[in-house]
Amino acid sequence: KPQFDGKKVKVKLADVCTLTMGQSPSSNSYNEIGNGIPFFQGNADFGEEAPVPRVWCTDPKKTAEGGDLLISVRAPIGAVNMAVERCCIGRGVAAIHPNDDSISVDFLKHQLLSKRRELETMGTGSTFKAVGKKSLGNLTLVLYPEDTQHEIERCLNQIKKQIKAISSQSSKLDSLVKSRFIEMFG
Repeated sequence: KPQFDGKKVKVKLADVCTLTMGQSPSSNSYNEIGNGIPFFQGNADFGEEAPVPRVWCTDPKKTAEGGDLLISVRAPIGAVNMAVERCCIGRGVAAIHPNDDSISVDFLKHQLLSKRRELETMGTGSTFKAVGKKSLGNLTLVLYPEDTQHEIERCLNQIKKQIKAISSQSSKLDSLVKSRFIEMFG
């Protein structure tokens, strides 16, 4: 567990979290009718905050638990979602679970999102860029004491909420402009 001697400390992701790299199960164990647990193969399954199940698996090889962060480790690298329930993870996904209360999940999520470009540059491979467990585990994080983490989370969540509201307003205004144009000019 990190020892704070001041305001912050730098750590590697693997020092404060358990990383589970995904592994594809046998193809005869997946289905689209809801048998088993949700199976997330990569970024294509990710939603805005949580993945959206399309495929389920009856014989998972690697799993994540509800509350774990899921990160895309194959092109595109760095998208982050939170698992809402136990799920199977394929090769394009890694699960991240804090080892203790030294880092909050929401604070970790914000840090990972801020490191997306750094993660993308770590990607290797000629056909599809991917990040391995060692590279992911070596990702440097900055940890603050618990109360400071919660304050940072609160501020960043408020900013995210405002961005979402403004984006929604912008989309509605765009629709209004288009509809007025059609009314005026056919």
